[in-house]
Amino acid sequence: MIIMGKKQTEKQIFDNSILKNLLMIIVCGILFIVLALLLLRVYTKHGQNVVVPTLHGLQLEEVNTILRAKGLHAEVVDSIYQRDAVPGAILDQTPKAGNKVKEGRAIYITVFSKNPQQVAVPGLVDYSTRQAVALLNSMGFTQLAIEEVPSEYSGLVMAVQYRGKTLSPEEKVPAGSPLTLVVTSGVLADSLRVDHEYIVPPGQVNNREVVQPAKEGQIDDSFF
Repeated sequence: MIIMGKKQTEKQIFDNSILKNLLMIIVCGILFIVLALLLLRVYTKHGQNVVVPTLHGLQLEEVNTILRAKGLHAEVVDSIYQRDAVPGAILDQTPKAGNKVKEGRAIYITVFSKNPQQVAVPGLVDYSTRQAVALLNSMGFTQLAIEEVPSEYSGLVMAVQYRGKTLSPEEKVPAGSPLTLVVTSGVLADSLRVDHEYIVPPGQVNNREVVQPAKEGQIDDSFF
C-alpha cells in the first residue's frame, strides 16, 4: 500500500499541467540565453581585434590602402590649411595609433587642406582705422596695408581691397590673405591745380580776344 501511494504521488506531480509548463519555460529560457551568447560572440567577433596603425604624415591614398588591408576604413572629418604643410597629409587620427578596435571600424582622420579656408570679410566702410584693424586681426587677417586718400575727415575706412579689387560686404577671400585698407587722411587736395592767375578786364568777356596771363610784377592798365 505504501509503494502504491508513492507511485500515485509521483504520477500526480508529473500529470500536473502547471508544473509541466513551468519546467518547459525554464528549459527554453536557458536554451535561449545560451544561443544568444553564442550569436553575440560571433557578431561582435570576440577576441578578434585589429591594432590601429600610425597614419600621421601619410597621404590619403596610402591610408586607404593600409586600412583596407586590416579590414578598416577611413573617414575624413576635418581639414586644416597650413601654408608650410604638405597638402593632403594626415594631421590627426581617432582612435590613436596602437589602440585595438574591431574589424570594420572607421578611423576618423584630419588632413591638411590643399586650399585655404574662405572667410567672409565684413563691410567696414565708415569704421575707424583702429576698429577695422582690430576686427580683421581677430579674424586672422594680420597682413594689413594702409592706403591714405585725401578727404575732409581723417582715419575712416573707405574700402577694403584684396589684390587691387575692392571687396563687397561679406565677400569671401582666403583666410589670412593680405588686405589693403583705404582710409581717409584728412587733407584735401587742390583739385583745381591753378598754376596761373588770369586777369580779365570788364567788357572783354564776350569778345573773342585771347587774354594773355599777367606777368609777375606787371599791371594791366586796361583793368583801371
